[in-house]
Amino acid sequence: MAIIVNTNMSALKTQANLNSATNSLNTALNRMSTGLKINSAADDAAGMFVASNLNTQIRGSKIAQSNVATGINVLQTAEGDYGVIEDNLLRIRDLATQAANGVYDEKSLQAMKDEVDARVAEINRVAKSSNFNGLSLLDGKGIPDTGLRLQVGANSDSAMNAITVDPEVFANASVQALGLYGAESVNKFDSIDKAFESSSNAALFIADVDAALQNVTTRKATIGAVQNRLNSAADSLVTTIENATSAKSTIMDADIAEESANYTKAQILQQTSATLLVQANQLPALALNLIG
Repeated sequence: MAIIVNTNMSALKTQANLNSATNSLNTALNRMSTGLKINSAADDAAGMFVASNLNTQIRGSKIAQSNVATGINVLQTAEGDYGVIEDNLLRIRDLATQAANGVYDEKSLQAMKDEVDARVAEINRVAKSSNFNGLSLLDGKGIPDTGLRLQVGANSDSAMNAITVDPEVFANASVQALGLYGAESVNKFDSIDKAFESSSNAALFIADVDAALQNVTTRKATIGAVQNRLNSAADSLVTTIENATSAKSTIMDADIAEESANYTKAQILQQTSATLLVQANQLPALALNLIG
């Protein structure tokens, strides 16, 4: 082996090994302190790209979960108000059935009509006041003609990421719109007064109330069907978030046991290389023994 003074290859190689061990030590320390296997794009550019996309889907899916819950709340609010309207319609039907019995005089029919008027006023009040966070639900004005769009996925494709509630669910729920009297009336009564003018009119009025009840029941049934879809969407989002999170963890999360072993290995190599570098730096001094 030649003894060279100007270029100490042993020292250079040992120094390179020392740098490598130090870099490995720093990497292991960084991974253990952050808990992440990828802390910069340089660690794994492809892995970081995939993990970033997964994180986007996870965040979007969590917002969609909130959207689903809010959508269910909107439908529950509308359903609750429809329940109040239905109760009042059932009472109006009871009174119409009672008035259809020809044993009541004019004053009795008037008393029944007075209660019907009060029930009608309550239905109209509920229809006008029903709202969610300032969004009118049952006056026929708050929801677009295209229906209520609920974003239930993380992406933009409506077919796969949105559920639209039929606008008929939120159509005007006033008594006239439901057909108790006016143009939508089965028997074309232009007022409640006319419906209670006689027992025969009251009997006909039962059909108008039945039509209104069927209208409300149909809307409630649609609400129930959409709620079932939303519950299914919520279950799907839970699975999506779980799977995406697991995939992201596989890419990003560090195995602390493995990194601890790497740290110990790098620490030993660093200490060994540092000791050997001292010796390698002293090798050229052997040339002095050959002089003199």
